[in-house]
Amino acid sequence: MQIKQVYMSYDRRETPPAGGFRYCPFCRAELVLAERGRRQRPACPQCGFVHFQNPAPAVSILIVEGERVLLGQRRTDPGAGQWAIPSGYVEYEHDFLTTAIREAKEETGLDVAIEAIVNVVSSFLSPRFHFLAIYVVARMVGGELAAGDDLAAVEWFPLSGPLPEMAFQEDVDVLRWLALHRSEGLPVDREWAG
Repeated sequence: MQIKQVYMSYDRRETPPAGGFRYCPFCRAELVLAERGRRQRPACPQCGFVHFQNPAPAVSILIVEGERVLLGQRRTDPGAGQWAIPSGYVEYEHDFLTTAIREAKEETGLDVAIEAIVNVVSSFLSPRFHFLAIYVVARMVGGELAAGDDLAAVEWFPLSGPLPEMAFQEDVDVLRWLALHRSEGLPVDREWAG
């Protein structure tokens, strides 16, 4: 199986970006389209703010125990009702390793230690959902298993399958790759990995 890093659920070149600011978040002037970085972008004619629509940084936590992996049934979109690897947004004041530990606790009730980085992917799910996701492998070090945050249920599944109805192809692919290769991945900074 070939590992991938770019996933597209729609043709982003044929769909205008969703949302965005109408007014400058700093000085409140109305934004205008202006060429910035060889593209038309919303920009403030008063203070110079440019609204770059960047993907949301996220981390996906592969909590592995022996030959099984913990998955969560999503409560919200994207993928409501389907299963996924527990994940979450990297907040501005956090690094991705701390985020992985926090999200694992919030979504699964488990305390984890991050073992390795196994993939980084760009996901273009819809005009509203563009993610840059870092996939990490973690081991359980404590806590009590319980669905929380945006998960309706959490359950252990065999790493080699069969898998439940999955929300994201990128999760399916990384699980298949991990089941085949059981790679150690890239090492992580132990100071931040829990």
